[in-house]
Amino acid sequence: MGIVPRPRNVEYYTARPLNQEREPMPQDAPQNLRVAIIEDDEVVRRSFVSLINGTPGMMITGDYSCCEDALKDFEKNLPHILLTDIGLPGMDGIEGARLLKERHPFVDILMITVYDDDEKIFKSICAGASGYVLKNADPAELINAIKEIQTGAPMSAAIARRVLGMVRQQAPPQPSEMNLTPRETEILHSLVDGASYKKIGEKLFISPLTVHSHIKRIYEKLQVHSRGEAVSKALKHRLFN
Repeated sequence: MGIVPRPRNVEYYTARPLNQEREPMPQDAPQNLRVAIIEDDEVVRRSFVSLINGTPGMMITGDYSCCEDALKDFEKNLPHILLTDIGLPGMDGIEGARLLKERHPFVDILMITVYDDDEKIFKSICAGASGYVLKNADPAELINAIKEIQTGAPMSAAIARRVLGMVRQQAPPQPSEMNLTPRETEILHSLVDGASYKKIGEKLFISPLTVHSHIKRIYEKLQVHSRGEAVSKALKHRLFN
């Protein structure tokens, strides 16, 4: 494989904010991880396509210059992971992420952008983004970010602190009406902090299987289908101090 052009303009954040635990793939699922890209800069988009198609175990299922074309195509050609810019012509990447999560909640979304902005980070996460990377990442770092999202790695502590800080500044916490038990509340708080199932189990001295059972009940009470949606709802309703 030749040298892949380096994506322009950027700095890199360790990815994987507030990610949902990925649903197991069916036994007959294809081996390759299906990745789609939305990026209006053709040079940047092509560099990502070349990089991902040249990575064993990954394949590009579609590359688009706008969210409208991508969302239409996803009805028949759905990826496992979407990489999307925020600043796009027409519908922006945040609104595109929100619509995609409404229609297909188990697709992971990695935001790729030049924006290093608390408000855009917060809006991206609330829209359902599973990760956040600034452009100009080293190719190996971008591939690692995709793999981390697919395997459910936690988001960086730095981004978790920034998001929680924004929530606390916006308004005082409101009482929860979700009927969560103290244990479920504690586990949900750990999810908001970006902890993995394994880390939650170690902290609470319970098995990952028990953690999974608690989280399943949390999803039912919050009426959500993924970790990302649960965290987003907890942030929006300001369930914690």
